Amino acid sequence: MAIQLKNVFYTYDIGSKHAKEALKDISVLFEDHCFTALIGKTGSGKSTLIQQLNGLLLPTSGTVQVDDFLLDMSLVYRTKKGREVVDERAMRRKHRKKIKDVKGLRKKVGIVFQFPEYQLFETTVLEDVAYGPKNFGASKEEAEKLARDALSLVHIDRSYDSRSPFELSGGEKRRVAIAGILAMKPSVLVLDEPTVGLDCQGRESLLALLTQIYEQGTSIILSTHDMDVVLRSCNKVLVMDEGRIVSLSTPLELFQDGESLARSSLEPPKVFSFAMELIRRGMPLDLRRIKDVESLADEIVRVRRERP
Repeated sequence: MAIQLKNVFYTYDIGSKHAKEALKDISVLFEDHCFTALIGKTGSGKSTLIQQLNGLLLPTSGTVQVDDFLLDMSLVYRTKKGREVVDERAMRRKHRKKIKDVKGLRKKVGIVFQFPEYQLFETTVLEDVAYGPKNFGASKEEAEKLARDALSLVHIDRSYDSRSPFELSGGEKRRVAIAGILAMKPSVLVLDEPTVGLDCQGRESLLALLTQIYEQGTSIILSTHDMDVVLRSCNKVLVMDEGRIVSLSTPLELFQDGESLARSSLEPPKVFSFAMELIRRGMPLDLRRIKDVESLADEIVRVRRERP
């Protein structure tokens, strides 16, 4: 399922003296079955963009098209003093048919936020994960089956069913939060800084899980500051700066573009920089094969074996 943004602007506190334009003329296509990273400095607009994808925030102007859902909030209302401001409540009423069923949209596009404990609220893990399917009309039995299937997918076994989600580790909470979204069978899974706060083992485990989910057909869009995640897992990377899209490319293209990296205050992964240095010293490595330390070692071995 593709997601198309056209000329999207978003302003916080619009009409007030504290108004802040967070998104500026964003036009981008997230293709069907993509694994896309959003990167950029803090405050570049990544989290605001993510919340446009399932209607948590509605564009001040422009459109967001998700399958047959259209989010279009482009009307302008004039105040008594003659100033033009956007009245989001009025536009929600005016465009209810265009926006259609926002609840249904959120079933197709699920978001896992940076701090998953804020998404957990039921007394047990099973109840928490089953909440979404029940909210969409599943019976208790159906919801619990979907919940157990999702928990199994994220490698949380049935011994956790009756445990409080608030007693879990950070990595376990993140998995349960992801399971709560997966139980609703979304077409797109969106994650905001999914590896923040995880130890090395938790990070590796989460990346393996996201790869598995992607390979089973779900699109994944994630914001991250972790360039190793971008190199290892993503096939597209969108760079943002001050509310605008700076570039959309593959990780390989971005990490070889020193000018773009410097302009956005980004650094390539250390393993990629090391591989580039080896290439400069005459070793003909194939950068397409390099995702992490292990694949770099394999590539070095391959080159040495093939050299006459």
